[in-house]
Amino acid sequence: MPGNFNFIAPVYDSLAFLVYGNNLIRAKKIFLQEIPARAQILLMGGGTGNILNDLIEKNPEVHVDFVEPSTAMIRIAEKNLKEKFRSRVNFISGNHLAIPSGVQYDAVTSFFVVDCFPQEDAIEFTTAITSSLKSNGLWLFADFFDTGKFHHRAMLWFMYRFFRTVAGIPASQLPDYAAIFRAVKFSVKEEKKFLNGLIRSLMLRRE
Repeated sequence: MPGNFNFIAPVYDSLAFLVYGNNLIRAKKIFLQEIPARAQILLMGGGTGNILNDLIEKNPEVHVDFVEPSTAMIRIAEKNLKEKFRSRVNFISGNHLAIPSGVQYDAVTSFFVVDCFPQEDAIEFTTAITSSLKSNGLWLFADFFDTGKFHHRAMLWFMYRFFRTVAGIPASQLPDYAAIFRAVKFSVKEEKKFLNGLIRSLMLRRE
């Protein structure tokens, strides 16, 4: 969520599909069925909101606080959200400091967000979002992982240089996710891999 994605927002989804096919969307959706009915959901760095309609279609009684720092991304998400779901989504322009105070969430998502942060900032971000979860709350996480494969590392190298240039993200490499999970005292309960492990979707709960 750091950086400014306004410039790339209109073509973000198209570029993501060109490079990764539908694997980013699949990784975001794989554990959505685990979200309880009537849940209060914190969707951090929601981007273009490309899973919003599907999320609410499957969970018609949920309410979503959609937090996204890019105003251009929010405009796209608002435009694409079905009219019948508009009362279910609260769009918030900002970063983790804009999370509504006093709200306890049943689930929080961070989809392809944590990789944008350097390590210490990633810990600050994940501390903020998990602090808003109920004690039995669910953290749905999807991001890129280092598989050690040369072609995957080449893709990550290009990805970071591209987004440092067009969006000004401060990170230049993947953070240590395991250390982040330990810092906030969450553990992985289930994992799904895409593109031979380059993309992974995790379901986490408090230890």
